[in-house]
Amino acid sequence: MTFPGLDRIEALARNLDGWQRDLAGKMAELEDSSAEGVSDSGLVRVTAAADGTIVSTDVNARAMRFDSYTLAEEFTAAAKRAQEAAAARVRELVGEVIADAPGAGRPTGDSRRGESRTADDRPDWH
Repeated sequence: MTFPGLDRIEALARNLDGWQRDLAGKMAELEDSSAEGVSDSGLVRVTAAADGTIVSTDVNARAMRFDSYTLAEEFTAAAKRAQEAAAARVRELVGEVIADAPGAGRPTGDSRRGESRTADDRPDWH
């Protein structure tokens, strides 16, 4: 006697080791990633880690001509852009991991209620 889902379960089990290796590689890539943001003037650069932590700043000497308010705006804009770019990179890497996950794209809805969404139809929560 054969069970209808047994082949699927066996295939998922065979792919799990490879997926775990891929996941570990993506996690390492994520930990090592950073993103840069540049102010409108181009005189202030900020680098953010994947978690949004500011890890470095670079201020061109010409930026010192700005008044304190303008300089603060330059830093804020550059930091925001760096953090947004870092978050985008995280979403990209996580999306790759999810897309490669065993069972990705399989129906996730409740068929008893007539739902038949796929993993790609889920809302994008931030």
